[in-house]
Amino acid sequence: MSAVHDPRTGDTIGHVVLLTPGGIPAVAARARAAAPGWAATPLPTRCAVLTGLARSLANRPAELGARFAREAGKTRAEAETELDRAVDTLRWTASAAAGAAAERAIDGGDGLARCVVTEPAGPVLAIVAGNFPAVVLARKLAPALAMGCTVVVKAPETAPSVVHAIAGLAVEAGLPPDVLQVVNADAAGSAALVARPEFAVVTFTGSPRTGQLVAAGAAAHLAECILELGAHAPAVILPDADLAAAVPALVRAKFASAGQSCAAPSRFLVHERRHDEFVERFSAAVPETDSRPGGTMGPLQTEARRDAVHALVTDAVRRGATAVTGGRLPSGPGWYYPATVLTGVPSDAEILQEEPFGPVAPVLSVSDDDEAVAIADATPFGLGAFVFGGSDRATALARRLNAGRVSVNCTSGADPMSPLSGRGLSGYGYEGGMEGLTAFGRLKVIQSPIG
Repeated sequence: MSAVHDPRTGDTIGHVVLLTPGGIPAVAARARAAAPGWAATPLPTRCAVLTGLARSLANRPAELGARFAREAGKTRAEAETELDRAVDTLRWTASAAAGAAAERAIDGGDGLARCVVTEPAGPVLAIVAGNFPAVVLARKLAPALAMGCTVVVKAPETAPSVVHAIAGLAVEAGLPPDVLQVVNADAAGSAALVARPEFAVVTFTGSPRTGQLVAAGAAAHLAECILELGAHAPAVILPDADLAAAVPALVRAKFASAGQSCAAPSRFLVHERRHDEFVERFSAAVPETDSRPGGTMGPLQTEARRDAVHALVTDAVRRGATAVTGGRLPSGPGWYYPATVLTGVPSDAEILQEEPFGPVAPVLSVSDDDEAVAIADATPFGLGAFVFGGSDRATALARRLNAGRVSVNCTSGADPMSPLSGRGLSGYGYEGGMEGLTAFGRLKVIQSPIG
């Protein structure tokens, strides 16, 4: 058994049954046994299941959003928005799968006819993170099912209910038995799942350290990995940036879900001429913590995460940084941490090297574009980045940054139709877009003489 907590109070609100070591081979075997039947199911039928799941999730009962918000510590609006993003992902995948699976001919002019066909990769193990479990699940589950793969999902221990609920809706939409299985497992159980040779693809969202362990475990049987790991996204503010537009956008992106997003900006590199104005505007706009599900910013998901965030802030202040807002560990129930803005953060502070994954915004002053790029690329991460400024200059700087996605004068998150991949310790492999679909397929060339 594993307890599920309410991050607003710390109270236990439920339990999940953990998969025992003895049960792991049976789960993997069921995924393998169901694979031929699902692979043989016509693509339109597979996509119809996704469309039906999207419809059911869009028409979800109110208690699903409420339960999700409570377990994850999100505001009700954040929970509902994430569920809507999952719906969008399911719908887009169902509409795009035919293009990813289409056969194509190659004309080599050598008297041979060649046809490239896409076949299902095989059973998939999907390990879902707790910060955005609904949309992370959709980005893994939808393309895998569309391409004809069976899926075993390891649900996050902090917010399992939404994953189980979506799986239940998939069965109602017509998904056959054992094509999708959802399990709960501890670290040892997860490692044992990764090691099972039945899984052809392992897709994981989580920390870099755990991602390295997943890759090592999958390598034993040469399973392919899709790893979306940590990040430390820089937000570069150029001297000609429109702060009236940039600040509200960056505040929303930074503090949504209490900063627990690898896509959120986590270092703010501001041109020295705009530094003080940016700090003043940004600090005045940060949200207050609120214990209500309908409030402005909820708690961190775990007590350990809150303590880790405070340790990073404490280290930065000890080394000379100033906490313009926040920075104090609050009293009272729940795992809250105030929106914190740091200035004067020295280069050796841990928060500039380790992803804060919380509501903390270190603001650094830079003298020019070259310095901004050098600091932005000074970490081993490379998932996302942001640039605000005049369009031409900002776009030119965006092309210099080492990141899989760079947002110029906007803070939109990952969308279903665009590929996203990390670099360095942010992982590898693609989620989203046609690339995210074809990741769950295997190519076969069939050739024969013409005539």
